[in-house]
Amino acid sequence: MIRIPIHEYVVAAKDTYIPVPCRGIVVGLYGAFSETVAAADTVDALQGASSVNKITVGTGNTAEGVLLTGARDSTDKELIFDPDSSTAANKVIKLMISALETNPTTFNGYIDFDDFALTDQS
Repeated sequence: MIRIPIHEYVVAAKDTYIPVPCRGIVVGLYGAFSETVAAADTVDALQGASSVNKITVGTGNTAEGVLLTGARDSTDKELIFDPDSSTAANKVIKLMISALETNPTTFNGYIDFDDFALTDQS
């Protein structure tokens, strides 16, 4: 398991692209904001346009410093990232942060990236 750190200064809704270190899948997304955010604000880890793991801020978790945990997408949770792929979207994790109630703020967290995941080549 590889833990990929995230440190994003957020002024408005933004997309950030994180190069993957090796072939694997995203199995976890965790983080906290430095300011209060609104319920339903999101931090989404995607491959291209497909969400693989997403944090949705709950009503009781809007305060700064609350550890937020993502949920794996039921359909696309096993999408394979690979730095040697011929498809550009497979080489990076797209991190999409929604427009937040409080701007600016900082999102600090990490992505758990499983480089030992069993993957189907079919």
